[in-house]
Amino acid sequence: MDTFSIIIPVYNEEAVITKNTESLIRFLNPKKLAYEIFLCNNGSKDNTLRLAKKIERKYKNIKVISIPGKGVGTVFKKAVKLAKYNNIISQDMDLSTDLNFIPEALELLKEYDIIVGSKKMGSQKRSFLRTMPSTIFIFLVKLFLNLPYKDYSMAAKAYKKEAIIKHIDKVDYGTSYVIDLIYFAKRDKKRIIEIPVKCIDKRKSKFNILHESLYRLKNLIKLAIK
Repeated sequence: MDTFSIIIPVYNEEAVITKNTESLIRFLNPKKLAYEIFLCNNGSKDNTLRLAKKIERKYKNIKVISIPGKGVGTVFKKAVKLAKYNNIISQDMDLSTDLNFIPEALELLKEYDIIVGSKKMGSQKRSFLRTMPSTIFIFLVKLFLNLPYKDYSMAAKAYKKEAIIKHIDKVDYGTSYVIDLIYFAKRDKKRIIEIPVKCIDKRKSKFNILHESLYRLKNLIKLAIK
């Protein structure tokens, strides 16, 4: 039986956290998999944490992690350390990427260390304001770090814990933790594969595009000069 931990960052998700967590459970349970789900609250200012704890009381394989301020990379690191399974899947709370990535990634993790789910390789229904900065960033990643992958978002990524735990404390506090992990794994000659995923944006981005772009560029330069 395949075993895995799902890590889901949550920030101000009161509108969808219960519905989408239960949708994920309904998708997984018929497949008879052994899994745990981490709902990783980072600085929510609404009822997200209260609702997450209510879900945790209802389902034995749901675990809630919370930190007081924003820091998706920080809470991801905490979840990785607590994960009891070697296979780790990263997913968004809005479930914008096709959930079939999960069983496909689990099969590939038998051979590879990191699975990069790529919206660029697959199909995506997203606004130009979200795809344009991403395209520029991917170009800069190839230019600065010579990494060939086309998607460094948080969702639809899979990791072997044993392959990333060595560098987990080096990754950044924010969304750049994904590129950090891929960069260190590539440097360590870990086996990485990129596969297409489907993505349909169901809401506006919660990130300030200018702030997020400058933050990622700064972290990219830090990696390049190491």
